[in-house]
Amino acid sequence: MSPSLHLGSAASAVCFTPSADGGVLFDLENDRLLKLNAVGVDIWKLLAAGDTEPQIVRKIAEQYGVDQSRVAKDVRALLGKIAELRVPLCSAVSTTQPQSATPQNRPPSFPWYGQDETAQRPKPRTTTMICALLGLAVFDVVLTLFSMKSLCSLVRRWPLRKSRPVDPDAIGRVCSAAEKACIWYPRQALCLQRSAVTTCLLRAHGIPARMNIGARPMPLLAHAWVEVDGAIVNDWAQVKSFYGALTSY
Repeated sequence: MSPSLHLGSAASAVCFTPSADGGVLFDLENDRLLKLNAVGVDIWKLLAAGDTEPQIVRKIAEQYGVDQSRVAKDVRALLGKIAELRVPLCSAVSTTQPQSATPQNRPPSFPWYGQDETAQRPKPRTTTMICALLGLAVFDVVLTLFSMKSLCSLVRRWPLRKSRPVDPDAIGRVCSAAEKACIWYPRQALCLQRSAVTTCLLRAHGIPARMNIGARPMPLLAHAWVEVDGAIVNDWAQVKSFYGALTSY
C-alpha cells in the first residue's frame, strides 16, 4: 500500500484534483505536475489539514486496517519525497470548480464543437486570425524563455474589454480563428497556448473568458481549455469528465 509521488513531465500555491486512480498536484511555482496514488492522496489531505505525523499514521492505519508501524514507514517515505522535491505544504489543498449557471444566466450553447456535426461553425475574421497567430508566437516565446507560471500570470492579468452580452457567434468566430491559427502556425501549438490565446482574444472582445487547467493521474496527462460563464467553448463538452479541474486564470 506504499504511497507514491512521481514527478510529471510538465506544470504560488499547489492545486490538487482527486480521482478514482489517485490525484494530481499542480505545482505552478516549480512548473510541474506531481502524481499521487490513492494512499498518497489521503496522506496529502491530512498534511494539508495540519495533522501531525503520528495523527496521520493513526488515521491511515485505521482507515486501511493495517499495522501502524507499516504506515509509519510509508508516511516517512512520502514526507521525505516531499522534502526532496521541495513541495510547499503551507497551501491548503484546493480545487477549482466551475460556477454553476443560474436559469437567468445560462451558458451559451456551442453545437458546432463536438455536439452537432451538421452545425456550421462561425467564419473567423482575418484580423482575428492574424492576432491569434501573433498571440501563439508571443506565448511560445514566454514558454521557451520563461516558464508556465509566466504564461499563466500573463493570462490572469489580461484585461477584459468593456463587457457586453455574451454572443455565441462572436465566441465561435474567436475560437475558430484560434484553431485555424494553430494549423498555420509553423510550430506545434499546445493546448495551453491555444487556450491562452483564445482567452485573451475573447476578453479583447468583451467576453469574460477563463483559461482552465486540469489533469488526470492515470495516465498522467494535463490539458487546458476555455470557459465562458461555465460553458466550455473551445473543446469537447465532456472534457471535464476526463480531466479533473485544477485551477483557472
